Amino acid sequence: MWSRVDDMRHGRMRPATHHRLRATYALGKVLTFEHRVAAVETDFRHGLGEALTAAAAKLPGSIGNETFAQTLFHTTVKSPYRFGLTTQHLTEVPLRMPTASWRSVYSANTRGAEEIVVDELAARLGQDPVAFRRAFLKSPAQRAVLDKAASEGDWGRPMPAGHAQGIGFHEEYKSRTACLAEIDATDPRRPRVVKAVIVADVGRAVNPRGLEAQLLGGLTDAISTTLRAGLHLDKGLPLEGSYSQFHYARQRDVPPDVRVFVMPPTGEPGGAGELGVPAAVGAIANAYARATGTRPRRFPVNFDVDFTPFPR
Repeated sequence: MWSRVDDMRHGRMRPATHHRLRATYALGKVLTFEHRVAAVETDFRHGLGEALTAAAAKLPGSIGNETFAQTLFHTTVKSPYRFGLTTQHLTEVPLRMPTASWRSVYSANTRGAEEIVVDELAARLGQDPVAFRRAFLKSPAQRAVLDKAASEGDWGRPMPAGHAQGIGFHEEYKSRTACLAEIDATDPRRPRVVKAVIVADVGRAVNPRGLEAQLLGGLTDAISTTLRAGLHLDKGLPLEGSYSQFHYARQRDVPPDVRVFVMPPTGEPGGAGELGVPAAVGAIANAYARATGTRPRRFPVNFDVDFTPFPR
């Protein structure tokens, strides 16, 4: 058995990604939207839980693994907005790192980055972030989810200095969700999400309590990776060796006020296990930007080595 330190330093990790986004706009319309993602290769050679996909992913020359990556990326990463000519492209570099997929695989960071840019596009065009999204969403079902989150979260209400609201939207696996987050960033080095409203439309919820748990878990993951949690790589190994050093969200980091709303059932069930992370990432990052007046470009936003690493 591995020790805790060996597990954290030698186990599989989600690779960091670099995002370049470009949009053109005129006369209140977004004409083009381009998003290019660069990342260390995500290793799917262990398959998707059974022998057939594992064998397919091990085809020579990384052909099988690259096929898996591109298929997952283009299946799950789709813009819900009418932004004219939209391009989303993934380039992975095969470096010797023990990587694996992580909750929401590509959409958590990719759609999270897009939701940040959506807020900035709204600001450029002089529009409210919710109204801007509403104008460009593609369907009434999407707008209904966004409207519910804005209404239940009392979007736009006055807030003290250092506090702000943020909004994010995501659609995946025939489901859609919106997250409204409120953050207390009076101390930008120790921001805390103090309230969240999550609305989901999954067609028909087979297990409503399970759905709520999935969305709460997605919120916790988003709080962690947006604000503090990550691995510092030094000479090929993470410095972190235990949960005392890897700053994933604790109970004290979870907002005391979280409400989850499930839209009335329509049609067949959609997916929910990975649905909740991207919208929450966007909402938290946008709330932080509005509260501090700074636009974060690296995540987690606070990423200090505030511990003494275990011996290597």
